[in-house]
Amino acid sequence: MITSSAGILILAAGKGSRYIASGGSGNKLLASMGDDALTVIETVIEQAKLSGLPVALVTRPDYLAVREQAERAGVQLVLCESGSSGESIAAGVAMTDRWNGWIITLGDMPWLTAAHYRRVNEALEQGAAQVRLTHQGKPGHPVGFDRRYAEALRNLNGDEGARALLDPRILITLEADADVHRDIDVVAKPR
Repeated sequence: MITSSAGILILAAGKGSRYIASGGSGNKLLASMGDDALTVIETVIEQAKLSGLPVALVTRPDYLAVREQAERAGVQLVLCESGSSGESIAAGVAMTDRWNGWIITLGDMPWLTAAHYRRVNEALEQGAAQVRLTHQGKPGHPVGFDRRYAEALRNLNGDEGARALLDPRILITLEADADVHRDIDVVAKPR
């Protein structure tokens, strides 16, 4: 049975090489967000859940702490020995084929809020085939695809992810704040 709304697919299976290169250490998804002691991935999951949409997280089998946090939060877990974002998306879509669309986000973008996810979902519900949040004309996250992209998303591979599926003739872009670009890799840079 297909649900009436899209769901949020959190990609958290990367190896974090940009984070390490920018001065971070350890698994960036487990880095603390500060005083509230939530980790990056806990914050991403919390905001996704606050949207009221279904949530699934794609992560590596050996990321035990990330898996535990997802399980504790009660989100669907998809295990993938991913070599690329395309493979992660394909695995996630295959395991959530009952959804009416996919709002794809990255596990290292904890400043995205429930409101960001709801904006993308609202555009999908109004008939958009593809939706992307932008800031000052620059593409950001999350990116939404409606159900007609299920097969194409399941067949993705490579680091380009779903970018190759975006069609400027039908892509709906929604201007948002700068947080649609902000990820933990940028924040980790040494001062």
